[in-house]
Amino acid sequence: MNTGTVSVRYAKALLDYAVEQGDDKQVYAEMQTLAGRLRQIHAIHDRINDPTVPDSAKCSLLETAVTDGKSKVSGSTAAFFKLVVGAGRGDCLLFMSVSYMDLYRRRNGIVPVELVTATQVGDERRERLKQLVENVEHGKVEWTHTVDPSIEGGFVLMVDGFRMDASVAWQLQRIRKELIEKNNRII
Repeated sequence: MNTGTVSVRYAKALLDYAVEQGDDKQVYAEMQTLAGRLRQIHAIHDRINDPTVPDSAKCSLLETAVTDGKSKVSGSTAAFFKLVVGAGRGDCLLFMSVSYMDLYRRRNGIVPVELVTATQVGDERRERLKQLVENVEHGKVEWTHTVDPSIEGGFVLMVDGFRMDASVAWQLQRIRKELIEKNNRII
C-alpha cells in the first residue's frame, strides 16, 4: 500500500477522533511539533523503527519529543501513538503528522503563508504584507517568517502551495540561464 494513502487514512482517523474528543486544536499543535522534531532529529525515526525497542518505550519517546517531558500529550495523541506503533507504522509518522496538519487547516479554513527574506523585516512591512494576503485569501492566515541569507535579497512568499519568488538569487539564476541560451545560439 502507498505510504501517502496510509498516512492520509491515519491522519483522517486522528482528526475525526480528536474532533470527537474536543482536542483537535491541541493535537494540531502536537503534530506541528512532532513533524519538526522528526525532520530535525533523525535518531527518533531510527529508534521508532528499531524492532528491539518495546512499543511502550517508543510511545514514551514520541510523547517526550512532542512535549519535551514538561507536560502530557492530549488523550487523542497518546492513543494515536499507541495505534501507530502497535501497527508497525512508525516509519510513516512524519507523513501522518503533515497530513493531519493539512486536513486540519482545510477543515478550519486556515491558509499557511511563509515569508522568506534575506534579512529581518520590520514589523510594519510584515503586517502590511500579512494584511494584503488576508484580504486576498479571505480566511485565517497561519503566518511564518524565516530569514535565509542565501536568497541574497528580495523575498520568497509561499501561500498555500503557491510560490512567488522575488529573490535576488532567483533573478541572477534566470539572467545566467538567459545568457547561456543566447551564447549557445551564437555558436
